[in-house]
Amino acid sequence: MCKKFSPDELNTMDTESKDDIIYQMQDRLDKLEQDYENLMEQVRLANQQRFGRQSEKLEAIAGQISFFNEAEACCDESAPEPTIEEAIIDAEKKPRKSKLKGQREEDLKDFPQEVIPHDVAEEKLLDTFGKGNWRNMPDEIFWQLRFEPAKWIAEKHIIKVYVGTDGMHQDEFLRGDHPNTLFRGSIATPSLEAAIINAKYVNGNPLDRIARDFQTNGLNLSKQTMSNWTVAAAEKYFVPVYELMKTTSLKARVNQCDETTVEGKRQIIRLTINLTPPFISGVVSCIRPEDSLTMASSNPDL
Repeated sequence: MCKKFSPDELNTMDTESKDDIIYQMQDRLDKLEQDYENLMEQVRLANQQRFGRQSEKLEAIAGQISFFNEAEACCDESAPEPTIEEAIIDAEKKPRKSKLKGQREEDLKDFPQEVIPHDVAEEKLLDTFGKGNWRNMPDEIFWQLRFEPAKWIAEKHIIKVYVGTDGMHQDEFLRGDHPNTLFRGSIATPSLEAAIINAKYVNGNPLDRIARDFQTNGLNLSKQTMSNWTVAAAEKYFVPVYELMKTTSLKARVNQCDETTVEGKRQIIRLTINLTPPFISGVVSCIRPEDSLTMASSNPDL
């Protein structure tokens, strides 16, 4: 630390001594400015390393939205801004188009078709209407799309319909058994939804990529449709299974978390380590369930 001079000392000091002090102060100021610039550079580099863009990064995947640079990725200053008339027209709710009759059959006409009849057994007709007391009515037809690896098959379901013409069941209708479907009124089949779930959650593909793969094979399914099917399947089929598994697990004395097979003296045994808090236990599961036993446990109930 430099010596500090009092006003009296500076007044009595000669000119040469004052010049030396000024020169020393200039040198110290130059050194302080250099240290300050070096310190700011270190802070800038530290912030860049911690918060700045890294050199190793994944390129944006088509169809996926980034959480951080969506605005930058979608920015296009050359795109014209819509006029007030265009904005109002686009915001108006467009009337829903009426569903064309036979559109589903038209959409599925290019796929290989498999006719699956659902007729009423002759014994049931005789038991219901009596002999000769029925006639055929127009068949009820609905379509489904079944997925098989490397090919698509459009299923054409034909529901046979009969009506009584005489006897006690005159003018009564009798239809063939309607098969259970995954979703009412949908072309989705268990194999098709299983393929979507497998591609999305097992293979980790985004829905846009799955839709493009389907479109390559001639099937036009939007990601909204696949999302609706997946959510509906989870709520209708998977949630009950999950609740049953949860209830069953909570009733168990030991929940198995890790299994290690070891070779014993006479037979293969399985050592199961339970890491469920607050207890840690080891259970030996032998070939016969009645031979299973607890090796070590901090759970007093075991």
